Amino acid sequence: MSIPEDGRILYFARDRAAFGFLSHFFPAEIALDGLTWRTVEHYYQAQKSDDPAYRDAIRSAVSPGMAKRLAAPPAAPRRISAQSWFRKRGLLPRDDWHLVKLDIMRRADRAKFTQHDRLTSLLLDTGDAELVEDSPFEAFWGTGPDGQGENWAGRILMEIRADLRSQADRADG
Repeated sequence: MSIPEDGRILYFARDRAAFGFLSHFFPAEIALDGLTWRTVEHYYQAQKSDDPAYRDAIRSAVSPGMAKRLAAPPAAPRRISAQSWFRKRGLLPRDDWHLVKLDIMRRADRAKFTQHDRLTSLLLDTGDAELVEDSPFEAFWGTGPDGQGENWAGRILMEIRADLRSQADRADG
């Protein structure tokens, strides 16, 4: 695995083949809250409601893409919310979702990269490269259509990488 010359790992599209393990859709089970989740995406989407039926539906989703579709906000355009669990039941995600979603993602990503030694090593092997979710569809988690998005997915991964490196340095020192 080599870091691209520009020092940036664009793991959504450009560099997906080598760095797809950084994706929330990557098939790596995580254990959190006494349950096992197929992917980070499954866990993250399940946290939008504390309704047990909702969480079971998300946890049972056959793919992370399906988990995301089931979790779509009911007011989203029909093409996005057609399969929404919330829309079909006339319910809403939790009120504080936008306040807690970053910490939920941090927790899920941390679980992924601490519960799988191989993934820990792969993340650390990215060195000091900037990790970028180069999704043209997502301006909060990725770079968005104009490339100026917030890249929170990449930023959280870089936080976790720094924490893991620090822990490894302390263990060696």
